[in-house]
Amino acid sequence: METTVINATEYRNVSLSLLSESKTNPRRIFEDAALKELSESIRTQGVLSPLLVRPLTENGFEIVAGERRYRAARMAEAETVPIRIVNMNDAQALEAQLVENLIRADVHPMEEAQGFKALLDLDDPTYSIEQIAAKTGKQPAFVAARLKLIDLVPAAVEAFYRDEIGVGHALLLAKLPADQQEQALSACFREDWGASNDRKAKRILLPVRSLQFWIEQNVLLFLKDAPFDKRDEHLVAIAGSCVDCPKRTGHNKLLFSDLGKQDACKLCGIRATASVFRWLAAAPL
Repeated sequence: METTVINATEYRNVSLSLLSESKTNPRRIFEDAALKELSESIRTQGVLSPLLVRPLTENGFEIVAGERRYRAARMAEAETVPIRIVNMNDAQALEAQLVENLIRADVHPMEEAQGFKALLDLDDPTYSIEQIAAKTGKQPAFVAARLKLIDLVPAAVEAFYRDEIGVGHALLLAKLPADQQEQALSACFREDWGASNDRKAKRILLPVRSLQFWIEQNVLLFLKDAPFDKRDEHLVAIAGSCVDCPKRTGHNKLLFSDLGKQDACKLCGIRATASVFRWLAAAPL
């Protein structure tokens, strides 16, 4: 059998059966209502913008960008769709998927986070936060913040995807140790017993500044108020001194810019409650 030679860029119409969804596409949310609306448009006008694909087998292709159009075309029972074929390696495909999704207004921040993480995890070529920012037209602080969302515990991720919390709440939660996030998640809400007649309290989402205040009062220990020597390498045996601790907000100003010039500590995952602070204050130096 003769092998088909694919040019660097080629356009054609192909059957939907020749297309496969990409496993690396960071986009995972496809709203049914929007897909149905697009499918109705495809029924009357067809797919107007070609899907970006790369060769997968001799006659098969992987969708790099355009999965939403592909799904809507299936829903509309279209026989063929237009495609643009480009030879790309894994890194190029992943980069194209990320940029394609970032220009869309409805992309979820967790999807952005997964895309950035996938680029950062590549062995060849390697990417830095600054390089990803340059490739996607974002600021390094934006990329660093999105990457931090990867540290959210499952309960917080689910609440985020259900739009129960916003990106501001999610980022504050993600900066906390995992064992503190669920308690902080509860602090994002207040219960309103007067707004319902079914004897069930309604959860009201509090502003981001309320969660920030809760964290400052219950988790963070501002180092300027600490009654111990911050350079003491034996203060917490497993952590060493505060000066070189990666958990110190002053150590990562790119991620903790929301704290301004304040230098704070999460006690390397140990809860910095008022009782712990008092214990430290009373301890002999």
